[in-house]
Amino acid sequence: MTPGVHQVLGNGRNPIPVEERELQSIRQALGSGLPNQPWPYLQVGERVRVNYGSLNNLEGILIHFKGSHRVVLSVTLLQRSVAMEIDLAWVTPVGETRRAAASRIFSGQTARASVLGQ
Repeated sequence: MTPGVHQVLGNGRNPIPVEERELQSIRQALGSGLPNQPWPYLQVGERVRVNYGSLNNLEGILIHFKGSHRVVLSVTLLQRSVAMEIDLAWVTPVGETRRAAASRIFSGQTARASVLGQ
């Protein structure tokens, strides 16, 4: 029991250290004096919801293609998809687990988006 410690990161009972490089990046960013705020951790392959503009409330899979992020929207029955380029600031994660999203992508979701030239 250490004052100020909320949780120890680890695998089961084995603690795992946080990468010093990542911590230093956060310290440097916070020390810059630039405006900042907490942000959801997003990974490629994760199901996300768009929260901005004309795409507001659409849900899809986050992908990274040719240096930009896109949300892939799909019609399962037709087995067709379309990818829309988005800014990461526009999206938040949906409750679905990353593993479920990744298994769907590896089962051909991304391949269908490729067929559409995305």
